[in-house]
Amino acid sequence: MSKSTNLFIVNHYKQYLQQLLLTEKMVATNNLVHIGHIGLMQPEHLNDLICALTQQQNLSAPSATRFHISLFTGHTQAQQSEFTHFVAKLIQTLTQFVKGIAVAPIEGCQRLDLQNNITIDCYFGSPIEQLKAIANHRHTVQHWFVASSTLQPILRDHFYSSAAMWQLGRLSSDNAALSIYDIDQQAVQPLANELKAIIKHSGFQLLEQHQTHSNVVDVIACQERQTLRNQQQANYAYQGLLTPPLIADTIGIIGGGIASASLALSLALRGRDVVLYCQDDMLAQGASGNRQGAIYPLLTPENNALSQFYQHAFLYSRQRVQRLISQGFTTSHDFCGVLHTGFDDRTKARLTKIIDGQSWPCDIAQPVSQAQASQIAGVDINQNGLFYPLGGWICPHEFAKASLELAATLSNITLKLNCKIKQIIKGEQGWELYTQQNANAIAQHKQLVLANGETLTQFTQTDQIPLSGFRGQVSHVPSQGQLAQLKTVICANGYLTPAHEQLHCVGASYVKTSENLAFCPKEQYENGQKMRQSFANADWPQDIDISENDARVGVRMVSRDHFPVMGFATDMETLNQRYQVQLTSNDKPSLWQRYWQNTSAPIHDGLLVLGGFGSRGLSSAPLVAECLAANLCGEVMPINLETQTLLSPNRMWMRKLLKGKAI
Repeated sequence: MSKSTNLFIVNHYKQYLQQLLLTEKMVATNNLVHIGHIGLMQPEHLNDLICALTQQQNLSAPSATRFHISLFTGHTQAQQSEFTHFVAKLIQTLTQFVKGIAVAPIEGCQRLDLQNNITIDCYFGSPIEQLKAIANHRHTVQHWFVASSTLQPILRDHFYSSAAMWQLGRLSSDNAALSIYDIDQQAVQPLANELKAIIKHSGFQLLEQHQTHSNVVDVIACQERQTLRNQQQANYAYQGLLTPPLIADTIGIIGGGIASASLALSLALRGRDVVLYCQDDMLAQGASGNRQGAIYPLLTPENNALSQFYQHAFLYSRQRVQRLISQGFTTSHDFCGVLHTGFDDRTKARLTKIIDGQSWPCDIAQPVSQAQASQIAGVDINQNGLFYPLGGWICPHEFAKASLELAATLSNITLKLNCKIKQIIKGEQGWELYTQQNANAIAQHKQLVLANGETLTQFTQTDQIPLSGFRGQVSHVPSQGQLAQLKTVICANGYLTPAHEQLHCVGASYVKTSENLAFCPKEQYENGQKMRQSFANADWPQDIDISENDARVGVRMVSRDHFPVMGFATDMETLNQRYQVQLTSNDKPSLWQRYWQNTSAPIHDGLLVLGGFGSRGLSSAPLVAECLAANLCGEVMPINLETQTLLSPNRMWMRKLLKGKAI
């Protein structure tokens, strides 16, 4: 691209950004400018937009201004080679802003946080499908930039069908406009009258070169847009409000692990103040206290919703670590990859199904032979496997500590240690917190998040959430012999990490109990045997020495469907009262199915939960926390509506009620 062309595009962006920043909307949207971008045939254009944003931020925007870009590229996995090539160029473009950034050619939304208050949501896949899957949110798109290449006949229908334009309208401000930068008028067929009519009919101003944005609003189109929002809310009525009311007060968080620290950081990035109540004398003393934890995606042969969720989640966790490191915070880690093998006939067959089930992008997973696996691992691996090249290990407690330290530089973060909350009660001014029963409340919050790991279900408001505690003992073994040559995380019968401070982590046990947290010699012995059982013909597992009885025990909370829980706590007393009415009525079951579909599930207003991460909190908690923070602040979440539903704390009961089954 020539310098003159590049300058033209940057000036195009600057022209419309300047108009946005001069409007009164900046005050109304908490200094967040939400920009849309339709199409991106040349990733370099994103560089131009970021440069224009940075210049505006330095020259004319308030210091607290944040920019959010929703980018719809139209790239799909159906054209895998083209998709992969595009993502490679995109990474090359973004590397100058975030070192080591990872973007994978997978469909859905990948959130990329740049250091200078710029967030980019890259939506890969069919534009109409991606648009329909975005939940209503309050901070709507204020301006759309249009790549002229999307106006070519071969692409036009994917971006500018009537249905797609109305979905764009649903996500846009009333007076949002579309502006087109056209680097080559000869190469683009002029806009057909029909296309112009669709754009105008859906309520947008269409701005071509050097045209000025006005505040004219199409009232009828705005009513149609609101109808679409209402329809989406009606379709998901049983979930409650997709966009909860905004509350500006300080948010309380009970917990002190990765989930609570990640949530505090995501809220701080939005300027929200937080008080965090931790029952221990320091952070991350629960399941987050291990020395090393593996980070990699959970894949399924059919690449179902769970598999897709974990691919996006682990990429976001990886990005969070890199952001902390780039800003000078300590988080020991090594993205050395994760090597996944079977250890018996059943697990080997399962792994083969995963490998053969999909054409996995090489950034997500790569099938490897015995020879390749051995070369990757640095030790003898006598079986085929699956390698996750972007995975690795992270020190969880350092991750939590660094997240909270960064949060404290961005907003008012109060950490109350040795503060075990034993009871919460809904009062007139919010949720009251008690360290002892029959005593005075120590604090109250209009919005309170329970992110307290194994004790999440200790309160009467949450004791029926179907989460189970599993004890896990992780053993620490000295780095010696061939074991010291290990270069990647191994996941087989348990997991094994490369050395960190001359120790490896191996484990972990998985026992359904959370009552006894004492060291267990039997579990220590079993941890020592896991790699010997997995690689029976190799010599290096003999160097795993557990004799020093160095280990750590924690409890992981797990849901039946392996999704975490995020959102408002369900009011089970009211839900059961409604259910009892159903049981005593003579109505047809279909009537009650419609009732549960069309009626908001009862919730505890202002009380939210964040937990159930199992043994994969490193891979999933940062993204889920980011989603919750975005939702509380009226912003778009980087997950689709289906995933939002699957994370809901009320999903276990609603699935049954919607199918007419007993709860």
